Amino acid sequence: MTEIKRKIVILTITEACNLKCSYCFETEKTEKVMNIEVAKDAITYAFNNSSGFDEIEFDLFGGEPTLCKELIKKIVDWTYRQNFKKPYLFFLETNGTLVHGDFKKWLIDNSQFVYAGLSLDGTPETHNKNRSNSYAKIDIDFFLKNYPKQSIRMTVCKDTVDNLSNDIIHLHRLGFLEVVATFAHGVDWEIEKIRDVLDLELMRLCNFYLKNPGVKVCSILDMNLFNIQHRDKKIGKWCGSGTSMVSIGIDGTKYPCHTFQSCTATEARATKLGKIDFDAIDDFSDPACANCILEPICPNCYGMNYVKNGNILARDKQLCEIVKMRAVATSYLMGQKINKNLKQFTPSRLFQTILAIKKIQNNFVD
Repeated sequence: MTEIKRKIVILTITEACNLKCSYCFETEKTEKVMNIEVAKDAITYAFNNSSGFDEIEFDLFGGEPTLCKELIKKIVDWTYRQNFKKPYLFFLETNGTLVHGDFKKWLIDNSQFVYAGLSLDGTPETHNKNRSNSYAKIDIDFFLKNYPKQSIRMTVCKDTVDNLSNDIIHLHRLGFLEVVATFAHGVDWEIEKIRDVLDLELMRLCNFYLKNPGVKVCSILDMNLFNIQHRDKKIGKWCGSGTSMVSIGIDGTKYPCHTFQSCTATEARATKLGKIDFDAIDDFSDPACANCILEPICPNCYGMNYVKNGNILARDKQLCEIVKMRAVATSYLMGQKINKNLKQFTPSRLFQTILAIKKIQNNFVD
C-alpha cells in the first residue's frame, strides 16, 4: 500500500485560552485572534505549494481554538466554497470545555471536513489538578461517539505522576482506543524524587497490558526497540517540523511548527530561526547523546530544544532518565509478550527486538 503524503499546516487562530494548565509552555498568552484574511492567505498558499503531497491537514490550534467558533466556521465554509482540488481536512485540537450546544451540531454537520481531538489528562482528580478543574465541563461521550478512532492526548507532569497508571487505564476504560501520553517538556522533573514512583507506575501499566492483550499499548510503552540495533546510522528526523509541517502565527508569520512560536522573543533568535533549513540536515543526532544507545528511539522535539537551548539538535536532558525508564519498562513488556506469543514479528524483526531487549537490560538494569 502506498503511503499517503500529508502536508500539515497549523493555523494558530488565537493565543487566548480559557484554562491555565499547570505544565503549559505558552507563558505569554494574549487575547489576539487571527484575521480571516490571514487564514485565507495561508490556506491558499498551502494549496498552491503542495505539489509533493497527496492531501493537506489544517490544524486549528491555540490557545484554545474553540474560543473562536465563528472564525472556525468562516474558515471552513470559505475553504469549501473555493473548490480546491487537493483532498484536505481540518483538525481541531481542543480541551473540550467549550464544545457544547450548537457547536456540537455544527461539528457533526461538517464531519466530512472537520475532525476533533480531545486532550484529557486521565482521571477527574488528575485532570482537574492539571487543567483548572475542567473535567466536568467536557462532554466526553460526544468525542467517543463521533470520533471513535481518534486518539486521546494527555500530558504527564511530575505533580500527578504517582497516578499515571490509573490515568491511562481510566482513559482506556472510558473507551478511547489509543492513548498518546507525553511527558511535559521544559520542566525540572527532579527525577531522583519521582524515580521509584514512576518505575512502579510503569510496571503497573505493563501488567495491565499483559492482562489485557487486546488493548492498544499507550505511546509511553510503544517504542520501536529494534531501532537501537541501527545506532551506527545517522539519526533520522523525528517529525515533520520544518519540512512536511508548517505553523502559521496570528500575524501570518511562518514557523517550523507551533512550539517554535513561543521562542522568538528577541529579533536575534527570530533571525537565527529563519535561517534553519531542515531539508539540508541529514543527521539529527545530538553530539551529547553520542554514547547513548537509546537515541534512535528517544522522542525529540526540535521546537522545545530551541526554546530551551537555542539549538534544534540539543535535546532536553531533563527527560533522559525518563526515556531510559520507559525503555526498560517497554523491554520488559515486549519480552513478556514474546514469551507469551502475544507479539507477532517477522523472524528478522523478532531477532532484532530480542537483541535490543538484552542490550537495554544490560545497560540500564542493575
